Amino acid sequence: MFLRNVLLAIGAVFVLAGVGLMIVWFSSPKNRPSVAETPVESRQAVMVATRAIPNGTLLRKEDFSWKDVGPGEVHPGNLLRGQVSETEFLGAISRRDFVEGEPLIASDFVKPGDRQFLAAVLKPGSRAITIFVDAAQSAAGLALPGDHVDVILTQSFDDKVTTDPGRKTVGETVLRDVRVIALDQSMNPPSGVVATLSTVSTESRIPKTVTLELIERQAEELLVAAQLGKFQLALRPPESAD
Repeated sequence: MFLRNVLLAIGAVFVLAGVGLMIVWFSSPKNRPSVAETPVESRQAVMVATRAIPNGTLLRKEDFSWKDVGPGEVHPGNLLRGQVSETEFLGAISRRDFVEGEPLIASDFVKPGDRQFLAAVLKPGSRAITIFVDAAQSAAGLALPGDHVDVILTQSFDDKVTTDPGRKTVGETVLRDVRVIALDQSMNPPSGVVATLSTVSTESRIPKTVTLELIERQAEELLVAAQLGKFQLALRPPESAD
């Protein structure tokens, strides 16, 4: 009888232990239903046109900006923030038209320094002519590649040439509405160009030569005028036309 009671007691202990183990097992976190975690979609920023960019345009800072997009909206050739800098494409020339808001494609631009850049900048039948300018007296320090300017010839005469004391120096506009394509042989917009109005190292930032896009007749006229005096530039407003 005693042995029977001992065996029953041992069995009861094992049953209680088994029940306890089952409770622990079912309450374990590994057996709880897992809550699906919603992945956080990483976003990137692509360079887009802030306005319509016609074919042959020299890019300026105001022509593009960054737009946040999802991973599925990034396409081959897009310019991504962190992979390219804004300054890398300043002064680059577009090889096709872009509409406002359209992502820019690297292969559709020729950057300054590329071998094909000058040829891509010039319109059919145009010539690239470089002239020395009296920059300190003109708008040459404010002009950027892509700007349109008038070229003014200034001539100084001594008393042997003219008898009028008030007419020793004369100016004449020899070319109107011509496009600037380079400053001091650089096709990149120079940094700190607005600072030409500053009193700190102004002269070092003012270009001494300007390369213009001209047709053949204009190039001939300009080269003849270069023998007569000095050139100054007058900056024209955007989209102005005679």
